[in-house]
Amino acid sequence: MSENQTASRQIAGARDALDEKLIALLSQDARMTLTALAQKLALSRTAVQARMARLERDKVILGYRAVLAANEDEGLRAVLSLTFGQRPCEPVVARFRHWPEITRYYSVTGAVDGVAIVRTATPQDLSRLVDRLSATEGVESVRSAVVLKAEEG
Repeated sequence: MSENQTASRQIAGARDALDEKLIALLSQDARMTLTALAQKLALSRTAVQARMARLERDKVILGYRAVLAANEDEGLRAVLSLTFGQRPCEPVVARFRHWPEITRYYSVTGAVDGVAIVRTATPQDLSRLVDRLSATEGVESVRSAVVLKAEEG
């Protein structure tokens, strides 16, 4: 079966490991050329372009933007406590770890499975991020706590 047939047979909204790798590559450098992406994914340019179009159509990729240097006084920082509904946890974490809002992720013991440190521009962006995480396959619950003040040491 060709790459294009495989891509066209995927169910809308379903993502595979190549989609996740493509998303991770674009999250690191949204200006990467189709040729470079194709080389890194070991796919044809046409197959990469078809995957990108499907991810955009399915609203997985919502746009491409410039990432500015972080200013500690701008935006909103939050700590998200995550509980997963499946084991092992690694496949669940792989679905969201590359998202640009997530600045750190920790696997932890205790009442939750993981803690994500996130930065968003607005409270509305934080709400959308929590909704996206909650809708992620394998994520059972997300609780957020907005950081009011950060102190070193």
